[in-house]
Amino acid sequence: MNVPIASPRGRALLLLCSCGLALFLTFFGLRNAVSAHDQGLDTRQGYERAVRLEPQNARNWYLLGRSYLYDVDDPEPERAEQALRKAVALDPYSADALLDLASAYDGEGNVSEARAAFIAAQRAYPVSAEAAWSYGNFLLRQGETDAALAQLRKSLELDPKRSAEAFSRAFSAVSDLNKVLDKMVPATPDAYLPILQLLSAPGTLADAELVWYRLVGLHRKVPLREMVPFFDAVIHDRRPDDAARLWPQAVAIMQNPPPPDPANSVLWDGGFESGYSGGGFSWGFTPLARDVQIGWDRSQKHSGEQSMRILFNGRENLRFSGLCHQFAPEGGQHYLLSAWVKTQALSSSEGIRLEIQAFSGNGVVTAESDEIHGTQDWTELQLRWDAPPDSGFGSVCIARNMSDKPGSDIQGAAWIDDVVMIPVARAASGAPDKP
Repeated sequence: MNVPIASPRGRALLLLCSCGLALFLTFFGLRNAVSAHDQGLDTRQGYERAVRLEPQNARNWYLLGRSYLYDVDDPEPERAEQALRKAVALDPYSADALLDLASAYDGEGNVSEARAAFIAAQRAYPVSAEAAWSYGNFLLRQGETDAALAQLRKSLELDPKRSAEAFSRAFSAVSDLNKVLDKMVPATPDAYLPILQLLSAPGTLADAELVWYRLVGLHRKVPLREMVPFFDAVIHDRRPDDAARLWPQAVAIMQNPPPPDPANSVLWDGGFESGYSGGGFSWGFTPLARDVQIGWDRSQKHSGEQSMRILFNGRENLRFSGLCHQFAPEGGQHYLLSAWVKTQALSSSEGIRLEIQAFSGNGVVTAESDEIHGTQDWTELQLRWDAPPDSGFGSVCIARNMSDKPGSDIQGAAWIDDVVMIPVARAASGAPDKP
């Protein structure tokens, strides 16, 4: 709606007011822009200019206080306190400013003021993982362990990724593993797994095993790759029986487990159905190395959904044992190892075979099956083997020996499926073995 202003004086006054308002808005707009620019410089000088331009902006004071507090080269804790107190006065509900103010007080040894600021930060933001984390660490330094564990638990319930760091700090102060686990660590896989990996090191495996039983007891699905570091540590510690005993527990809670292997087989995932490799009692291989390519193949299988394919590029007469599975044999036990193998134009006189290696007091004991090469449909290879009485860890490998004939650079493909190794009774003279 247009309102006519007949008086020239009125029109002049309106124009003057409009210009004044425009200048006012322009001034504050420019001031805000300059202040934002100074903030963006991320320097102490920039923050100082920003608070001069906008002294009522709480964030400017907060950023200035942080620059004083956390400057490694030139910290100024007193000025940090002043700036952060100003930020809190302007915005008493800023949990970030309150936490940094608490840190400033704590650094100066002002315990009572620091405690009050930590509590105020939690009131301002009750579901802040950072507020609970900072307050919990403060209480831990004060020796108030029960209250500290409660705060750290609250933090881990909101952000379990910090559980290993929280455990390390709390355990060094409390030295009671069960108390720390009971009072501080939420009973979730996300909280347990980082701690399990932290403890999967020489000298701490007994503690890791206690965490393991808690993890398994949750009956929650867990990615296998998150559990494998624990098993690699147990294997490295030369505890084959423990590793073999605990591995089925990992399989029971893993996400997307493969179909079960034949009863009593000491090999896991002999049908290569899991699609997993790289640690524990899984198949291990390097996908591409020394003119050999290894990987899963869904187009060829003896049973199930896929097999393992080995492709030789024909450039080398090589010794190959690049697809292996660790196992823990029972000392003195007789075993039957079998696998189904298919080959396509696999050249040279030396093809694919099964190989067992096991450690004993007399060194490494090795056994090999017959080999298969050329073009063959699915064929079963078998190898009977007696474990040494003092055997430790062993490995089953898909192997190829170097050929002693000219022109033996190996080329072609082989597929492996349904690898099984079961204990059997020794046969009487002339009689077949009985499973």
